[in-house]
Amino acid sequence: MYDHPFQWGSKRTGPDLARVGNRYSNEWHVQHLVEPRSVVPESVMPSYSFLRSTDLDIRSFSVKATLSANRAVGVPYTDAMMENAEVDLKAQADPNADTSGLLERYPKAKVGDFDGNPTRLTEMDALVAYLQMLGTLVDFSTYDDATGYR
Repeated sequence: MYDHPFQWGSKRTGPDLARVGNRYSNEWHVQHLVEPRSVVPESVMPSYSFLRSTDLDIRSFSVKATLSANRAVGVPYTDAMMENAEVDLKAQADPNADTSGLLERYPKAKVGDFDGNPTRLTEMDALVAYLQMLGTLVDFSTYDDATGYR
């Protein structure tokens, strides 16, 4: 919803994922990323199975700085979202975490174990959580397929 620059008309190598959120289960996404042809036989996508065994290293980047940069170009992150960015990131994929604050700040957030291994926070958790959000923040009831507007 807040892509910068907005990607209309740009060349894409893969399928349009704009509305993939909530369309498939977490398990489907994991299987598709681990062995794409097991769920889409004609797929030419390579395997991303390494994401399942790669811990998400949030020490290598500042979540707050990333949100700050996005806020500077128009994404409406609040001060509370900025201050709780790292805590919210960790809580989103922890089935045992208290997610009340997270869900207050992000009412449409997907929470829980995304990759099938609740004991680790992996890059697979992060990617599946992202995929599950795509298209869920946009109200498509006001969208007209022919014109793009209503």
